[in-house]
Amino acid sequence: MDLKLTHFFLSFEGSHHYITICTKNIMKKIAVFALTISILASCKSKSGSESTQTDSVAVTQTESTTPASDALYLDDVLACNDYEGLVKKFGAENIVKKATIETGEGSFEATKIFAGTPKEIEVYWQDGKEYKVIGDVLARLQIKDDKPAAEGSPWTTKLGLKPGMTLKDVIALNGKTFTITGLGWDLGGNVVSWEGGKLADKDINIRFNDYSTNSGGLSETEYAQISGDREFDVKHPSIQKLNPIVDQVSVYHKPNFDKELGNKMYKDVEEKQMPKH
Repeated sequence: MDLKLTHFFLSFEGSHHYITICTKNIMKKIAVFALTISILASCKSKSGSESTQTDSVAVTQTESTTPASDALYLDDVLACNDYEGLVKKFGAENIVKKATIETGEGSFEATKIFAGTPKEIEVYWQDGKEYKVIGDVLARLQIKDDKPAAEGSPWTTKLGLKPGMTLKDVIALNGKTFTITGLGWDLGGNVVSWEGGKLADKDINIRFNDYSTNSGGLSETEYAQISGDREFDVKHPSIQKLNPIVDQVSVYHKPNFDKELGNKMYKDVEEKQMPKH
């Protein structure tokens, strides 16, 4: 697929939104995803240069599970709409209104629910410190001793996406393969297009990461093919062999931009657009 994508972050009154510009032939389509800046807080990134193991035996990624009866839905948090809604649903005692999220790009403010517990999630706001418009809600994979925790995260989406799922599980849920960014950098492992599958246009985002102990048995050359600032279809044999797991799931409200801001965004993107080959 002749697809070109340029990524950049737009800071809009305290919210950070992931802007993806897709061009195919003469068509240009702007798809706005509310992928929070917490995407930069990679739990465990691996670069191609770090993946020098050539062991022929692949180590299976550990998939953590949570009983369906104990599941909590990120969609229900998003539906709270504002801070008062969060308090009503979860209780003020379970909420840290002003929490600091540390990333490679600096510190950012979010609201945490069930902070410091396996049920911890992050809430980001479209209106910054007004706390009246939830932008997106993010759940992370629980990590213990650099490995996914066996008990997994209780959080899921109503579409069935949850931290700890394997790549092959997500392909089955989408009904087809999709496009992600290369592993091992700040924006690595993120879905940039569901390629018209069942998860397309559902206001969700996930990130994959590698938690195997030997790069899934991939050689350095194989790992480099799926690493770095690039996009590729997950039908790629190297990513299929690695079968990484989901370490972040978020649901979001699309931000409302006025016409002037939208035009400015488009102009900025045009200037950053990758040249045609």
